[in-house]
Amino acid sequence: MQLTHLRSYARPIDLESAVELLSEGGRGTRLMAAGTDLVLSGSDEITGLVDLGGLNLAYVEERDGAVAIGAMTTFTELLEHPAATGYLDGVVVEMLRRVGSPLLRNVATVGGNLVRKQPWSDVIPLFRALGASVTLFDGDVRSGPIDDLYAEAAHLTGAILTEIVLPSQPVGTAAAFWKFTRSAVDIATLNCAALIQTEESGCIRARVFVGATPRLAAAVPSAEAALVGTDLSAAAIATAARAAADEVPTGDDLRATAAYRTRLVSVGVTRCLEDAKRRLEGVTS
Repeated sequence: MQLTHLRSYARPIDLESAVELLSEGGRGTRLMAAGTDLVLSGSDEITGLVDLGGLNLAYVEERDGAVAIGAMTTFTELLEHPAATGYLDGVVVEMLRRVGSPLLRNVATVGGNLVRKQPWSDVIPLFRALGASVTLFDGDVRSGPIDDLYAEAAHLTGAILTEIVLPSQPVGTAAAFWKFTRSAVDIATLNCAALIQTEESGCIRARVFVGATPRLAAAVPSAEAALVGTDLSAAAIATAARAAADEVPTGDDLRATAAYRTRLVSVGVTRCLEDAKRRLEGVTS
């Protein structure tokens, strides 16, 4: 659908002006990053655009082991940056290479993907598993866990996502991403991400997220609980995968049935955890 009812377009050069323009524009005004989703899902209700391209929000920086990502950074800019390559054995780069086509990755932005909250997003489950934090600006600067963006009552009305930070991870931490899709450039039929942290006593922290169920990625507490305190043996991973399949609600759509997705939950969680364990052992898949 084309944006045929636009009456205003602005490209501010500072955040204060962007927030002011968004407020003055009312319900019909939208923020625009790359615009890839906006154009495809545009509606007659969109009457104004505030283009964020002039705000200098495209950057990747390493900060004491953490990786700071400007919201307007494209997928390609992130996956080609050394800070992303070196973060947790390149798990972010591996995920991004499976998002759409190179042409899409050259344009689509990290921040735009996060705030659009598309249920098939590959970025959301991995960044949530990694425990990312986000910074918003609505006249004031506020930062908090990325999970807060996806809480039931969360909304971004009047606010601009400016930065995402992937935190420094302790020694003994590994993460993995898995995606099932019908073709190399299609959106996910189901995806999942996992992070595990270990000490000599075994697993002390686990984060497991499953998305495209077909709903937005969500945590799987039962799978996480099944891993903590274990040595991540094959039996422990199988128990966590069964718990995930029992807990995660799935549904039907054009890509898959609920029953098929439930099976994919088990497969995906198993493969994510096995991959993360291999990374901890220094073995690449």
